[in-house]
Amino acid sequence: MRGLVVAAEGDWPEYLLRVLNVFIEDIGTRREWIDALPPLFAALADARGYDRVALFRVHEACDAGLAVSCRMDWARPGLALLTDTVHPSVRPAQADATQREWAERRTRGEMIEGIGDDLPGYLGTYFRTNGIIRFLTIPVMVDGRWWGHLCVSLPDRTHVWSEAERAALQAIARVMAHFETWSRAELQVVEASRTVMLTTALDGIISIDEAGLIIEFNPAAESMFGLRRSDVIGRSLGDTVIPSQHQHSHRDGLEAYLAGGSPRLLGQRVETQGRRADGEVFPLELTVTEIRAGARRLFTAYLRDISDRVASQAALERLAFEDAVTGLPNRAGLLRRTLSDPGQNLRGAVVLRLPDLALLSASLGDVFVDPILRALTRRLEGLMPPGTHLARTGESEFAAVVPCEETMKQVGGLIAEAIQAPVETEGRRFYVQGRIGIAKGEGAVDTLLRDAELASRWEGLRARMFSESLRARHQHQLDLENSLREVLLQRSDALFPVFQPIRDIGSGRIAGFEALARWRHPIHDTVPPSDFIPLAETVGLADRLGEEILDKASRACAQWNRHRRERGLPPRYVSVNLSATQLSAPDLVTRIARILERNQLPGAQICFELTESAILSHPTLAGRMLQDLRNMGCGIAIDDFGTGYSSLSYLQGLPADAIKMDRSFVLDLEKDQRSHRIVQVLVELAHTLGMTVVAEGVETSGALDLVRAAGCDYAQGFLLGRPMPVDQATLLGDWFH
Repeated sequence: MRGLVVAAEGDWPEYLLRVLNVFIEDIGTRREWIDALPPLFAALADARGYDRVALFRVHEACDAGLAVSCRMDWARPGLALLTDTVHPSVRPAQADATQREWAERRTRGEMIEGIGDDLPGYLGTYFRTNGIIRFLTIPVMVDGRWWGHLCVSLPDRTHVWSEAERAALQAIARVMAHFETWSRAELQVVEASRTVMLTTALDGIISIDEAGLIIEFNPAAESMFGLRRSDVIGRSLGDTVIPSQHQHSHRDGLEAYLAGGSPRLLGQRVETQGRRADGEVFPLELTVTEIRAGARRLFTAYLRDISDRVASQAALERLAFEDAVTGLPNRAGLLRRTLSDPGQNLRGAVVLRLPDLALLSASLGDVFVDPILRALTRRLEGLMPPGTHLARTGESEFAAVVPCEETMKQVGGLIAEAIQAPVETEGRRFYVQGRIGIAKGEGAVDTLLRDAELASRWEGLRARMFSESLRARHQHQLDLENSLREVLLQRSDALFPVFQPIRDIGSGRIAGFEALARWRHPIHDTVPPSDFIPLAETVGLADRLGEEILDKASRACAQWNRHRRERGLPPRYVSVNLSATQLSAPDLVTRIARILERNQLPGAQICFELTESAILSHPTLAGRMLQDLRNMGCGIAIDDFGTGYSSLSYLQGLPADAIKMDRSFVLDLEKDQRSHRIVQVLVELAHTLGMTVVAEGVETSGALDLVRAAGCDYAQGFLLGRPMPVDQATLLGDWFH
């Protein structure tokens, strides 16, 4: 210590005072009073020749007995420090006679002296191991209780402890007790603050000592684990709140870390599990910190019950990877399940598409469709061979990924068989119509699914095997769709109408023209209407396509009628087709009126042709719209008449001016006498209802004579004029040869 010189035996009291003064002065610069002991212990050893000066702290653990640890130690070179050792807890019944005797004497404040070599049992082994020969221990009594003891030792077995020396060491022990009492007073304030934080903390807080015994258990932890603090203090953490499957790893990890291992949990936020008092295991979020209090090492765990979060994550997981209706994996779940086992050698996919389900869902609702889906799922699950992964990959689609080609063929047949039988649910029987696509190969699962889905979307066969030609056709359709969208967006002249004459059979004069859509593609040249019109209907472009043709046909009709008016000739009308998709648009009449006004075309110079099926797809709405169009002066014709319903009540209710006889009747007139009679009856029916009749598909003189004899009013066909551009239609005369 600063300024101290070793004193002789007679100068011991004065020397001791100087030592204590310096010790007290040093305490003011220390965080804890124990931290000021090393210089004091060194000075004592130098003054008296001690080879060791140490301070021990006693611990009493509930139901665990008595334990003693070394809090501070000074030892001459060559002796191991005792601060690295902890005496194990010993219950009174387990202690030997010497241990019990010493404990009783120390609780009374008595000094104990002796020779380490002479001690029996555990204490003798401990003293000999650590080189303690002649020793003297002085109890440190705090508030009248044995707090710990000061121990000094000498290598001289014959040394006699003088009264002055005993008194000096006892004085030092009392000073230590005083500062411990003073420190406790300060700690009471700190403890009060700590108690408030522990009590109000929302997270569970549990502290343990080096032995893994619980020394703190806050109210949040009590609520979390269903245990009272008073019942768990002093108990092993592993035996109290840690599930059995984790207890060994907890114990081994703590021991390894205390032995110098690297920390795995300290400062990390990890997810683990806890065990409640009733045995329930639940998920926890855990953070562990270490506190070193002198020689002691304490660990505090901050715990948060994440049951709700884990449940929410599980729910999100189900939403992301599982179909809510059937419980099967969805597409993402199927891909994850197959990718999670890289050892699987999947060789094919089978896709079942059920287009009727979308219609059922729209008309009857999911309440009706969901039981059908569940019933189908149970049926398919019962048929699938081992190793097959079944999933619901779309609203109206199931998929099965199979491990080998033989299984793939078997699965395809089983699925086809499964949809043959009706599905019965809630007392109703339903037959599902399905299309099956099959893809084989060793590619990625998502590629197999894509190919099988593509195969399932082609019309025709109920089951179709994927081939590269299907992909090429599909790519061609995609190219056409994109090109058609661009043409409609740009209002390009590549999409235009041509005009086929409609002639009055009696006079041979041209009454009007039917506008027929044509598309001149920059790559594929002219695309047939049979290709792009169904495509437009499939991809939702039919309304825009129809409006574009209507606009250009109206402009053309206005053009040729201006030309005819300048020459003093009567106007000719234009006939334009309306699709079922256009009829479903509630603003159709408003848009038609705007187009006619923009092109300055009177309503009387345009006729709208609609098929029976288009009208019957929206009968109420179609009836109102057709009447509104007639009120504008527009003509209404029923196209392809005779191929649909053609009932008398149906015709009576329609605000139509004409019917167009389907070309199939005209083509059969020359070779089938019954067709001639049918045409006569239909013509008589139309005339009775005040409608005119147009015969389509007239290609021969014989056919023209027959439709004239049957009473048809107008005719249209290659014999009477082929479709032509607007300039030619404008200049076309009435007579033909």
